[in-house]
Amino acid sequence: MQLFSPMIAVLPGVLTGALGVVVAVVVSFVAISLISSYYRFQHIVQQAEDAPSKNMDVPVSDILRAQLARYLTGCAQRGSSFTLSLIQANDPSLEIRMDSPFVEAIKKAARYDDIVCVYDGQTVALVAEAEPNDSESVFVRITGKVAEICPGVSIELLRAGIASYPGHGLRGNELLDVAKEALAKTDMDRPAFMPEIVDADEEGEENAEESREPSMDGEEAATDAAPEKSAKGWAERRKSAMLDELTGVLKPSAVSAYMQRMMNDLRHKRKKAALFCIGINNIDHITRFHGEEAADDIIVGVSKLLQDNVRATDLIGRHEKHAFLVLAQVSFENAETIGKRISTLIQQSEIVSGAKTLKTTITLGVAAYPEHGRNLHALYKAGQKVLDYNRENDIRAYAIYDPQIHDGMPSKPIKSIKAMKA
Repeated sequence: MQLFSPMIAVLPGVLTGALGVVVAVVVSFVAISLISSYYRFQHIVQQAEDAPSKNMDVPVSDILRAQLARYLTGCAQRGSSFTLSLIQANDPSLEIRMDSPFVEAIKKAARYDDIVCVYDGQTVALVAEAEPNDSESVFVRITGKVAEICPGVSIELLRAGIASYPGHGLRGNELLDVAKEALAKTDMDRPAFMPEIVDADEEGEENAEESREPSMDGEEAATDAAPEKSAKGWAERRKSAMLDELTGVLKPSAVSAYMQRMMNDLRHKRKKAALFCIGINNIDHITRFHGEEAADDIIVGVSKLLQDNVRATDLIGRHEKHAFLVLAQVSFENAETIGKRISTLIQQSEIVSGAKTLKTTITLGVAAYPEHGRNLHALYKAGQKVLDYNRENDIRAYAIYDPQIHDGMPSKPIKSIKAMKA
């Protein structure tokens, strides 16, 4: 028994040493795998940027996933948005390669930091850091450039399905699925389509997966790396970015995205519409005699009257410091009736501010689709001219756009409402 005692005493040390060796081997293997995966990822990204020919040693799908993974990581860190556009040529005679004139034209039209990849034999993928409301104007700019460089390309056949991060998803595969579904819904009347962004809170989405190290091995591609942001967190940010804190309607920075989307839908369905440009009168007078808080109460009161007296499907947005925009599905004939009703309602209403009861009036300009313009940009310019004309001539009432009367006013296009293809 005494002979075995030294051996028993030595065993724990031997086992501990062996276990340490095993752990070291496992850690080394994992580290080598991660490093190899990382360099594989970087190699694919480098090829996507530098290799113009079709003789790359990785599938084009891997290239797009790698670029998406990089954009997901960067935009998640910055809290910014980007769009993924699948631009389809629909022309069998057109060759789609990284070094083909068609793809080169798209690359020249894109910005330096944008990513252009071949998606398949008829489709090019464009990844660009942009807000959702800029997506269709980007497509218009791209097609215009392609028309200049490649006059032989049938621009009428180009289609684009668009997905926006984070609105349509927090993972690359989700964005690709949305873009593909959007591409399938395009037609001649709507060559570019981006699905409506639904608030994640309404869908009851669960928190997104935490981000993982990009890996091109196995079925899970690098693009599936989810940022360390939950869907709920993004929904709260989107809601904060969408609604004006004072009035509860769309804030100026969100007006363009939502109204252009509604305008596109109305045009696609061949429905009529009208844009109401509404300016509150006497705000400077109220501020001077009653203070900033009273002026804010007036703005809130007018906003509430608008919300209570237009349809739920109409969009209301704040514009400038004391003005609003309302986009409604309504005919030219009925737009005048609505303008008159809103003006009369606000003129007759009393708004409470502290111990005071205040009154105000509005100036209202109306522009109708299709009579006064084929897109939101044209309607806004027309309605704003009416508003400016009435203000300059101290006309405190509503008016329908009349080019003979109002075109003498200079255009003051709002930067966020960009021209859309008619």
